[in-house]
Amino acid sequence: MPDPAPQHHRLPGGLTLLLEPDPAAQTVAAGYFVNTGSREESAAEMGASHFIEHLLFKGSDTLSAAQLNERLDDLGGHANAFTSEEATVYHAATLPERTTELLGTLTELMRPALRPDDIATERGVILEEIAMYAEQPAVRVTDELRADYWGDHPLGWPILGTAATVTDLTPDALRRNHRDRYGADRVTLTVTGQFDPPAVLDWARTHLHDWPAATRPAPPRLPARRPDHAAPRHPGTVRVINDPTLSRVQVTAAAPGLDATHPLREAAHVLADLIGGENGALYWHLIDDGSCDSADLGHLEYQDAGTFEGGFSCDPDRAAAALATYRRVLAGAGDLITPVAVRRAARKLAVGTLLRAETPQGRLFTLGMEFLATGRTPDTAASVRRYEQVTPDDVREVLRLCPLDRLTVVALGPIDRL
Repeated sequence: MPDPAPQHHRLPGGLTLLLEPDPAAQTVAAGYFVNTGSREESAAEMGASHFIEHLLFKGSDTLSAAQLNERLDDLGGHANAFTSEEATVYHAATLPERTTELLGTLTELMRPALRPDDIATERGVILEEIAMYAEQPAVRVTDELRADYWGDHPLGWPILGTAATVTDLTPDALRRNHRDRYGADRVTLTVTGQFDPPAVLDWARTHLHDWPAATRPAPPRLPARRPDHAAPRHPGTVRVINDPTLSRVQVTAAAPGLDATHPLREAAHVLADLIGGENGALYWHLIDDGSCDSADLGHLEYQDAGTFEGGFSCDPDRAAAALATYRRVLAGAGDLITPVAVRRAARKLAVGTLLRAETPQGRLFTLGMEFLATGRTPDTAASVRRYEQVTPDDVREVLRLCPLDRLTVVALGPIDRL
């Protein structure tokens, strides 16, 4: 299928523009992808990235929060934002004839006033959000697992921060974090769908040329070492958090994986699917027989690290046996790697790539996040080919590089031990 390579432009001020037009699309999507996230925070300022994300929707020097959000609603499409460990993203979509309004409104969003009253109000909202997630067992146990696995590394810190750090974040600290990490050399504007590339490029050159530089350099891409680079602690321990208020046990586990630039990253996703995908071995050993109501394993990637992470949920009296079965499935992962199984899993992942590419918004996230993580702008056909080219030997090599026989485990529920 025709799939032209994305256009990559760097504006004089340092801001990056990625354009991938699709004349057959019926919508246009745009997003600002900022090369910063929770892993850049200090321990005392955990949650600053997510706090800033909230504040950008509170208005600019020229628009109030109500006016800004009315403009986003007027676009008629979905507008939202999210913060991860390594990226903060603001996105929206609309009809092609409203491309200029889309770009203008998103750009106004990126120029927040950061008013003290808005900061005070939003602090309360975020504290409520932290309290809400603290009541969700699956979120609680995942946060505990990552704290154990990563140790002092910031990849193990909660993206929302803690109630204490969010309470202590001052307006000056938030403004400093915004100046440090939202400069032109850290920002990529990505546009996908039906639009006129020369017109968007002209618009960007006119309206984005004076974007201020960051006061802190962007993290170096591999192979340079990031300032916060450190090996995860990965103690290989089993920790049980007894909570008698719960009726079920949530168990999570992690082991080392591959980073986002590794040449075998697609093979790592194939291995995870063979073990913990919708029809993977964990399903047949733990869900199909009624031992657990959920069981999975996935592969998570960062710019310089990766993990295999998953777990299961079950009745308390089945937890120990379920964990033993979970370990046994992972220990026998080599037996799952057959030509037929690898081809089937790779095809499923390739089709998933194509399905995401069928909408401008789906393609927007793939393109923008891939560029932030790797510096590459692959087209969809190239991404599909990489999955099609995964061999059983590739998957076995992932298993050799990332043995799954030593897990860091955390369990949460009405039990004392596993």
